[in-house]
Amino acid sequence: MQFEHVVQVNDLTDDRIPNITRAQLWDGIALRATEPHRFVVGLDEFDLEWQSDTRLKRRLELPGVVVHDVVTFDRQHSVQYDIIPTADVAGGSLTMTIEEPEPDALFVRFRYCARYVEGIGDELPYDLFVQQAYVTMDIDTIRIIRDRVTLH
Repeated sequence: MQFEHVVQVNDLTDDRIPNITRAQLWDGIALRATEPHRFVVGLDEFDLEWQSDTRLKRRLELPGVVVHDVVTFDRQHSVQYDIIPTADVAGGSLTMTIEEPEPDALFVRFRYCARYVEGIGDELPYDLFVQQAYVTMDIDTIRIIRDRVTLH
């Protein structure tokens, strides 16, 4: 399943909502990779297996499944998550890209490529359910980032 959507970060037409900067948005997106417990509901355990300036490898323990992924950072621009396929996890990827069509008009594009374990997820209603869950989680991610910025 290939799926993408965009979440607006700053609304330049509404003065009541403070804008966040690209640097603040980037810090929040990077934080989702390094501190997933702040963003992922149901995360039981998290281990950072290794990290460099531009990549890291994680182990995430979720109810009933362990996920290993490699995260690649393109500073101030994008974060890509590549799930390592196992017998229980088919793999896939997520790329979060910051878009700024005009100064301070920040958006994040979320691109998913999901693969499914044989016999699970190959039907349209399942795809729609997964897509809606992704959208909800991504809107929450931006809300959490905005909340962290405005509280500090």
